Amino acid sequence: MTDSAAAPSPDPASAARRRSAAHVVVDHIGSDDDATVLLDDDVEHHLRRVLRLRTGESVTVTDLAGRWREGEVTGGRDRLQLATRGPVVVEPAPLRSPTLAVAIPKGDRLDWMVQKVTELGVGRLVLLHADRSTTRWPAERTTAQLDRLARIAVEACRQSRRVWGVDIEGPIAAAEVLAGAVVAEPGGRPLAAGDTTIAIGPEGGWSDEELSIAGDHVSLGPHILRVETAAIAATALCVALGH
Repeated sequence: MTDSAAAPSPDPASAARRRSAAHVVVDHIGSDDDATVLLDDDVEHHLRRVLRLRTGESVTVTDLAGRWREGEVTGGRDRLQLATRGPVVVEPAPLRSPTLAVAIPKGDRLDWMVQKVTELGVGRLVLLHADRSTTRWPAERTTAQLDRLARIAVEACRQSRRVWGVDIEGPIAAAEVLAGAVVAEPGGRPLAAGDTTIAIGPEGGWSDEELSIAGDHVSLGPHILRVETAAIAATALCVALGH
């Protein structure tokens, strides 16, 4: 008897990435005719010294712009290389990838949030300065902070086998995005499939003016959540709804 409720067969491309010993992010993935992919020193060191990969182990390689390919570790004892197998695979960008607009949480909670929402599948992350924000970046620190978060997101893409990266932007004033977003607020309606941009306020909550600007209010559950917890909950709910 056939079980009509059986889970669908896994996508072969996703299965190939899941079973690889490592998922490697590079700037240039090459073309179908290229036999090797060049590794910069940091990536090579990570594969050899951190992951301790050995010759012959299978890997996948991506440029985080939808292009990826299979390969295997080659090279001598002092430096690893990647020999490619098969053509470059191009995956279309997700049609509906959630956007989060989030007031910057304190300290290393931001790093943890970026890591987890990337693993879950967020497509775009916009950092906000809200009326009641307690964490604000001065202009001279912004570039360094965004570079650091980009490195965290790339590592999370490696871990989760993503082939499309995450755009991290800001910080900008919350009022600039709220009209086109739904804001997480106790008492709001349930999150729906059509909610593509979800805004998460600071620990002190949204101001009355910000709430009046927002496109709508949505609830993420019965309890008051920390900023980073709310961001993770919103991403998970969006993914479950098919974004």
